[in-house]
Amino acid sequence: MVPVAEKETPVTEQRIVDAATDLFYERGYHATTMRDIAAAVGIKAGSLYNHYAGKQEILLRICLETSRDLYEGAVAALEGISEIEDRLRAFIVYHVTFHTEIRKACRVSDTQLHYLEPKNRAKVVEVRDSHEKLLREILDRGIKQRRWRSENIHVVAIAMITMCTEVDAWYRPDGPLKPNEIATIYADFVRRGLGTP
Repeated sequence: MVPVAEKETPVTEQRIVDAATDLFYERGYHATTMRDIAAAVGIKAGSLYNHYAGKQEILLRICLETSRDLYEGAVAALEGISEIEDRLRAFIVYHVTFHTEIRKACRVSDTQLHYLEPKNRAKVVEVRDSHEKLLREILDRGIKQRRWRSENIHVVAIAMITMCTEVDAWYRPDGPLKPNEIATIYADFVRRGLGTP
């Protein structure tokens, strides 16, 4: 029989991550203390260290899990889609929707990333590079098929990802547009912007 403490550990760790995400989003990484996180979870500050060594480890988990979920979700969204314009649309729609659905974690991952220590930041950047590579491959293939034009795929990919990512800065669940509506507007805008040869 598994001890109660062991069974509750994953749940407690997730509660810690959720609380830290809210606090990092509202106050920022540096302005949030381990004591603040413990209070938000409803446990003693000392108990927090039974789960995480410190804020750095918690921030790493938020950034790494968010980046991995984004990348793996994009791969899944593109599964079985062969038409290049449909792949571009699927990528953009997934990226925008993802950033509206878990916007706080996305925002923390984007704005607090620079607080990670170099070795930790490198782990996150590696996943992000893989995600960007998916988009560059779509853009490159579209150019080769003469579906659109682009003088610099790298710059265009960064611009597109930045634009789609920033939806987490202004989107509100009670706003006039639903995530899929925003994603469609973005996808149409990008496609028109790429033009045709």
